[in-house]
Amino acid sequence: MPESANVKSIDAVKRFHAAVVNFQEEARLCVTALEMQLLRIMGWLERDRPVFWKREIESCYREMGEARVRLHQCRMRKYADYKPTCFEEKKDLEKAKRDLEFAQKQVPVVKYWNVNAQQEANEYHGRASQLTQMLERDVPRLLTLLHHSVDRLEAYGDLQVPGTQAENISFHHAGDSGDDAASAENEEKTE
Repeated sequence: MPESANVKSIDAVKRFHAAVVNFQEEARLCVTALEMQLLRIMGWLERDRPVFWKREIESCYREMGEARVRLHQCRMRKYADYKPTCFEEKKDLEKAKRDLEFAQKQVPVVKYWNVNAQQEANEYHGRASQLTQMLERDVPRLLTLLHHSVDRLEAYGDLQVPGTQAENISFHHAGDSGDDAASAENEEKTE
């Protein structure tokens, strides 16, 4: 035999129903927001970063070529017996080489993080699908159950004892004698 529910307030059940509806709406919004953010991040890793570093490498090659030309031009200059040191030009060429090395190192880094992000995204999708299923299948079942429970509780609360039985019920106090009860019954019968 199932245990009794011991419901003390139908309003509490109604408030719980409203809280579950609110939770369902907020959870759907959160899942949607996370999905949008994940798509944005994955697009950034898959399309934006590889293109960015490819352009950066091309730009570094251009800068390195220009720095070599400036260094060559500087070395070709002579002012009588004075030959310039071309310190700035050498410094620019070294910087261009370092920038190119850095940009080239970023290509495998982006690939590495893209693969890792794909794996994490797949794991997220697996877990998020469980939450989505709960939101789409289990929560509506719970809401239906709560709605029916409220209806039944309200119908139970609206039940009234039939009028004829209510009139015949008499309450006796512990100190009352049976004669008083009998006289009360006789009075009711005469009326």
